Amino acid sequence: MKQIIITGHNGFLGSNILLKLVSEKYDITGISKTIKKNNSIKQIKRNILDIKDSDISKNSSIIHLAAITDVAYCEKHPEECYNVNVIATQKILEIARKKNCSLIYPSTSHVYGIPKKLPIKETHPTNATSVYSESKISAEKLCQAYSKSYGLNISVLRLFSTYGPKNSEYKVESRIIRQLLSNSMIKIGNLSPKRDFIYIDDVTKAFQIVIKNLKNFNTYNVGSEKSYSIQEICNILKKLSGKKTPIVADKGKLRKNDIKNVVSDCSKIKKLGWKPKISINEGLELTLNWYITKKLEISKSK
Repeated sequence: MKQIIITGHNGFLGSNILLKLVSEKYDITGISKTIKKNNSIKQIKRNILDIKDSDISKNSSIIHLAAITDVAYCEKHPEECYNVNVIATQKILEIARKKNCSLIYPSTSHVYGIPKKLPIKETHPTNATSVYSESKISAEKLCQAYSKSYGLNISVLRLFSTYGPKNSEYKVESRIIRQLLSNSMIKIGNLSPKRDFIYIDDVTKAFQIVIKNLKNFNTYNVGSEKSYSIQEICNILKKLSGKKTPIVADKGKLRKNDIKNVVSDCSKIKKLGWKPKISINEGLELTLNWYITKKLEISKSK
């Protein structure tokens, strides 16, 4: 039975990947700073910076998800961001080298910076526009160096704007939905930027496919190949909810270096048999319904 190690397995991405891989009967070990009851896997409670050689089995496949992904938090805490996103990744790679492990490293579309050409292919130059994107570029370079120097099979998945139920509260669609259900208006920063939104189930499917195709070093885009403005996301959610909540552009929430448009070219990963299946309307409806159910459960418990 193939052994898989997942760091950060209790996070948004990790918990969803875990559900899919458990169903495929892998021998899974989850490593995280928090532990939740789960009888289907082995768990190790560990801060990722304290990772030990003994935590990882020989010849296993590692999915290294533990990271700080909040762009604003990274700007305020650059040293912590670098330590978790770069130094910890180097530690994982060093153990992988010693134990002959393969690795999947989830990166981000943020590494492209302001796109010079759309849609964005994996060959597009990287260009950091934030502490967060610089940390991911640095970690990607480490992955490539270890693969080329030591013959490790490593794939980098550059995830575009992943969304779905239980996503982090700082994510734009989560903020819009919470305001839509609770407030008299939706206050958001710049409404015009367009993003490539990809539903969590499509992302987890990409991991399922890539883990069976780990060979040499590869980088894959994982997106919907379509882009929607924040205004359009607001409008879709308003229509789905039946609410007429006004949308207000809040200048106090504007981001520095906000990119106008991002859309992926996923031709490379499609050659492995992957393609996105969940439409933006379907994905947002699933996400909205989860929040509505959660709100009802909270109301009943009071």
